Parts: sequence; structure tokens; C-alpha cells
Amino acid sequence: MIYRALRPFSIIAASALLAVLACCAKPKVAVSVSNDKIQQGQQVKVSWTSEHAKAVTLDGEKVDKVGSKVFTPPSTTTYLAVATRGNKEARDSKTVDVTQRPAKPTISISADPNSITKGQSTTVRWSSTNADRVAISGFGDVRGSGSRSVSPDQSTTYTATATGPGGSDSAAARVTVGEPVSTKPATQSTNTALLSLFNEHVKRIFFDYDKAELRPDAKETLRRTADWLIDAPYQSIVFKIEGNCDPRGTEEYNIGLGERRAQAAKEFLASLGVDPSRIHTVSNGKEKATGTHEGAPDHPPSWAFDRNDSFIYVSGELHP
Repeated sequence: MIYRALRPFSIIAASALLAVLACCAKPKVAVSVSNDKIQQGQQVKVSWTSEHAKAVTLDGEKVDKVGSKVFTPPSTTTYLAVATRGNKEARDSKTVDVTQRPAKPTISISADPNSITKGQSTTVRWSSTNADRVAISGFGDVRGSGSRSVSPDQSTTYTATATGPGGSDSAAARVTVGEPVSTKPATQSTNTALLSLFNEHVKRIFFDYDKAELRPDAKETLRRTADWLIDAPYQSIVFKIEGNCDPRGTEEYNIGLGERRAQAAKEFLASLGVDPSRIHTVSNGKEKATGTHEGAPDHPPSWAFDRNDSFIYVSGELHP
């Protein structure tokens, strides 16, 4: 009889003891992440669980005792969960390693001039950034930056595509080709005569090392060139300026330097009254370099001779 009377008391005492123990138990917390290595811009799910906790915080913000949240961390981030009960505390954390996304490639392309007459040429220029591969329709794979002289028979759109670890980019330049105003072809003797006169009056100019600025002697040469080109008999002459560099430096750098040299001469001639539509420019970079030492421009092969703008007759007719 005594044993039976004590049973309810034992159950109550045991329950009370368990409650006391629970109150005294140290809290626990655990954190997990859906992925501990992501790229910038990607999301990650942070989850947590706890036991014996009165309150739980995640990175200082009060949260449920069990739950999850989705984050888009901009950089490597550690997520810290803290569970507390009275003066007792438990901590757990997980770090998500965020790597930077590769920069997206960019590409630009232009044609100068973008409108020509059949038989004339134009210069297609392009430049890119963050690209492993650049391709242009009609050209195939090309350098990351450069230029090329073309003479399309019909209106053509040149599409450039740059690709790299960060994706791809495309741009296009259209060249409009019109029929000649006069269908009467120039005679071979006229072309030969003009070519001879052109080579006699239009001389190459030279540049200082790693410079695209026109020297005083180059400006004087170009002034004489402009005086001849704007004279009435020669106003139909179309010509090309080729920018050249010495063999030092990378191929890509010299392509850009050659472009700036050719463009500097074109802009100066245009300022003196030469119609810029008559002038095409192209960069050879160091492709035509033959120099082996510094030397002087009038003593090839020398680096000084390689640093030049050459002028190439393209077409034209003599006018009385």
C-alpha cells in the first residue's frame, strides 16, 4: 500500500528533476550552408538548429531557434549563430568563400570612312578588353585590338565578337558601298602618272621613340603634302596612311601605337584642308620593321626609320 501511494509522488519528482536539468543544460547551436564556395552574385542558404536555447541570433540579428535564410554575399563571409540561455552561451559558424566573377569582355568596332565608292578602301578598327578570343565576320580570329584595310564590293556589316571567362560581347560596323559617280575608268597611263607624281610629292614622316606626336619636321613635310593634294589637278586622289613602329614592344601595343601615328597625320592634313574622306588609315604595328639599331631615319635599316607613317596611292584621276 505504501508503494502504491509513493508512485504518483515519484513521477512528479522525476518530472520536476528533468525540468530542472533542462533549465540548467547548456544550449547548443549548429550552422550549415548550402555551398561553402560560390562566385560573386550567387546565393547561399544558411541554416541553423538549436537545443536548450532561450534565444538565438544570426550575425547579431534575433532569429527563430530553428530556421534558414538565403544570402547573396558580396565577398567571403562568415555566418555566426549564437544560442543563449541565462548566462550560458553556445556558438557555431560557417564561412562561405566568395570568388570574384571574371570581368565581362567588351568589344568596339568602327569603319573609317563608313561610306565608300566601289573600288575604294576603308579601315576597320576594333578594340576589346577581358577577351581570350576575338573574331570578326569576314576576318576570322584577330588580335584583341587592331585595324585592317578592306575594299568590299558591296555594303557589308562587320560583326566583332569577344569571348572570355566572363562571357561574351558583340558589336558591329556597317560599310556602305555605292557605285562610282563616273563609270569611265581611269586609263593605265593616268594611274601610272598619278602614282609617280604622288610618290614624288608625298613623303613619309618619322616619329620619336614610343611617340605619336608629330615632330616639327613631320609637320613641315605634311604642309607641303597638303599644298599639293588640294591643288586642283590632284583633288580626286585617294590615299592610305600606314602607321609603322620599330620592332621593340609587344605586337598588340605597337598596333595601337601605329594607329595613333596614322591618325595624327590624317587629322593634321584635314586641318590643312585635305578632305578626310580621301584618307584611309591602317596600322602595321611592327610588321614591316627591319631595323636592328637606333641609327637615323635616312639610314635604314634602323629603328628610327621604322618609326614612320608611309603614304600609299589608292586611286584618282588627273583633272585639268
